[in-house]
Amino acid sequence: MADQYVQQPAQQVVYQQPTQQAYTTTPVYQQTITPTTSFLGFDVQDSQFWKGALLGAAVTLLVTNEAVQKGVVKSVSKLSAAAQSGIEEMKEKFEDAKAEAQAEVAASKAE
Repeated sequence: MADQYVQQPAQQVVYQQPTQQAYTTTPVYQQTITPTTSFLGFDVQDSQFWKGALLGAAVTLLVTNEAVQKGVVKSVSKLSAAAQSGIEEMKEKFEDAKAEAQAEVAASKAE
């Protein structure tokens, strides 16, 4: 039997190096140095920097100072008690208004 398969010649893989681009840089002695207003890499002229610094200082004070923690907890508990009493007061006023409305309806039916 004759070979039914015909062998194809193997393709040769060609490797081509990528072309290199020539980069031009300004010599160091010709580069202008712009004055920076940074400290340890942070832009101290930026308002976001100062907001973050103040917020970080406040959180640090809150977390580390026991007297401040007690004061904050006391204030929060007073606020929650005031809110709770305000809610109770609103409920009482609502019930009073509801009772007055029912009394008016009953008085108008009795007439």
